[in-house]
Amino acid sequence: MTISQLLAVDLVLSVLAAGAWIAAVWKTVSLSSDGRTTKTGNIHLAILFVGVAVVATAARYALLPALVAGSWWFASERTTINLPLTAIPAAWAAMAGVPYLLRRRNTGSQPAEEDRERGGRSREWAVLAMVAAAASSVASLALTFILGPFPAPWSIALLLLMVAGTVLLARLALLTPGRGVKAGLTGTRGASPAGRRPTAAAAVAGLMACTALGSGVFAWLGSRSADGTVISAAVGHHNGGTATTVTDPTPVTSLLGDPPADAVVRHYELTARVEQVTLPSGQATEAWTFGSLPGPALEAQLGEVMEVVLKNRDVTAGVTLHWHGYDVPNAMDGVAGATQDAVMPGQSMTYRFTAAQAGTYWYHTHQDSAEGVRKGLYGTFVVHHPSLPRAETDIVVAGHDLSGLGLLGSSDRVSGHSAVPGSMVRARLINTDSLPQRYLVEGTAFKAVAVDGTDVNQPEEVNGKLVRLGAGGRVDIAFIMPDAPVTVRSDAAASAAVVVSPSRSGVAEPGIPEKAPAGAFATTPVLDLLEYGKPLVGPSGGSTGAAAGSRRITREEVVVLDRQFRFVDGIPRYAFTVNGAAYPLVPSMDVAEGDTVKVTVVNRTAEPHPMHPHGHHVQVLSRNGVAPSGSPLVLDTVDVLPGEVWELLLHADNPGIWMDHCHNLDHAAEGMMMLLKYEGVSSPFVHGGHSRNRPE
Repeated sequence: MTISQLLAVDLVLSVLAAGAWIAAVWKTVSLSSDGRTTKTGNIHLAILFVGVAVVATAARYALLPALVAGSWWFASERTTINLPLTAIPAAWAAMAGVPYLLRRRNTGSQPAEEDRERGGRSREWAVLAMVAAAASSVASLALTFILGPFPAPWSIALLLLMVAGTVLLARLALLTPGRGVKAGLTGTRGASPAGRRPTAAAAVAGLMACTALGSGVFAWLGSRSADGTVISAAVGHHNGGTATTVTDPTPVTSLLGDPPADAVVRHYELTARVEQVTLPSGQATEAWTFGSLPGPALEAQLGEVMEVVLKNRDVTAGVTLHWHGYDVPNAMDGVAGATQDAVMPGQSMTYRFTAAQAGTYWYHTHQDSAEGVRKGLYGTFVVHHPSLPRAETDIVVAGHDLSGLGLLGSSDRVSGHSAVPGSMVRARLINTDSLPQRYLVEGTAFKAVAVDGTDVNQPEEVNGKLVRLGAGGRVDIAFIMPDAPVTVRSDAAASAAVVVSPSRSGVAEPGIPEKAPAGAFATTPVLDLLEYGKPLVGPSGGSTGAAAGSRRITREEVVVLDRQFRFVDGIPRYAFTVNGAAYPLVPSMDVAEGDTVKVTVVNRTAEPHPMHPHGHHVQVLSRNGVAPSGSPLVLDTVDVLPGEVWELLLHADNPGIWMDHCHNLDHAAEGMMMLLKYEGVSSPFVHGGHSRNRPE
């Protein structure tokens, strides 16, 4: 089984154990203790529920070695907290409950004389033990769904107090005088008058309710506390050093880069607007666009200066421009609430930076982006290397889902291009969606020549494999044009296709099927980029494909991706969390310029998370403990699948305050974001507040 499946089984067992213990308590409490006959079926059910609970609890422990083998982070709190939390009460319940229930069964469903002589103490201990087991099982679920991978000591103490309170409440309320023999289940030794027990039970219940309510209010206030506040500067406290106060922080607005004065300037203007769009299929829908779908194609040569004026005509949510995968100066990153305020209707902003990296990239709004990008505020951005040969036919294919209509480029139907047979064709595949896309190339073999804008070392010919793109990712494929059409399809755009024909007509060849062959996406294997291409060879002849080079790792960070119940902007959600918290309460990753950071990303959810650090690329060191065997893999969007652990190397060489988030933008909107902050850098912009900045 995969780690993701093991985690799912563990969750099912947790729910089963909690439910079985609760049912066992219910059935055991219902057994008569005053000498009357109890239905044998109730005794058998109670025994069954105890057995199921014990087996489910033990099965959880049996899963731990397999989870630890995947990564300690899949079993960390399960081993250190869950195991003792649930094992001790479960053992008590088994030792106290099973003998009592077996005696009841063997005495013909009547209380045993031994129990009656003891004043019902045997039954009382059995019930209390089962209540403890049930409460600890529910607390175990709370640990998974509420506390998360890094629970604070006070939260653990609170959890234990709630378990103890539940047992005490059962002692006071469920087992009150009058329900046992003679003076009740406590016998004649009860020290408190009978009338005080309901009062004490009510007091305990009230205290527990107030504690739970107070914790909820505290969490709600915490989720609202960042609204309208600025981002504080990181302080120098890592590497065992002493914390230092930043007295004169550098504002992100001053991090503009240094464009050459004599460089060629590529000037563009983009106007965000709301409009009705009619697609080639005839389908019409409302969209937010930069004037077209995708937005205007932006291009530059390496070394030129990009100057892009963004205007907002009537998008009331506001817009920005973020250069996805492009390591721009921090002030140009386009994140509302971190590096700028959102551009509201009637406003404008100019972005200016040097085109310092060649490759395939894209741009999109980073203000309420889950809604804005989905509705069409995106476009393509390609930077060419002036000294390298270009393909005779260069096509940019941006895959996108617009209101359920799958697009490849600007079309939801077959679109055509032409190429001379024997010439080189380059197709730049871009996933602008929030979900993964898989691309099928029909009619020729191809090479994956670049990934996330970085060239692949010695790419090999690929035939009969899909190209998988996580959200935000890009792969450039290249092939020699054959004498027959070549078709590119995506599983996210069932009715769309890009056809490159061996002619100069510029239209698709007749007879091209509108849809892919049945089952093609389900049965065709996927190209594994960690095994693709050839490792780089160092001066000594050794491979440097997965090495950190000559840089010493100065800092290590762990990023655990999970789901817990959280308040997000004051709204209760089953949120997507980072290290147990939802943005903006996620602790930032603080670095100093020049740091080399090893980042371990752990996905404990059932969904993929394409993690995207702004302003930086990362080199993949390993996936699930296995180093890349092909070309060095340098990414700006790392698609971490369920149950996977990726180790990444990040060089802190671009000062600023940067967003690092899941590029499933709905996940980001529900909390899966954090900040990468350089020491001594601050931001004057606020999350929310009067500016209405929404950086997701």
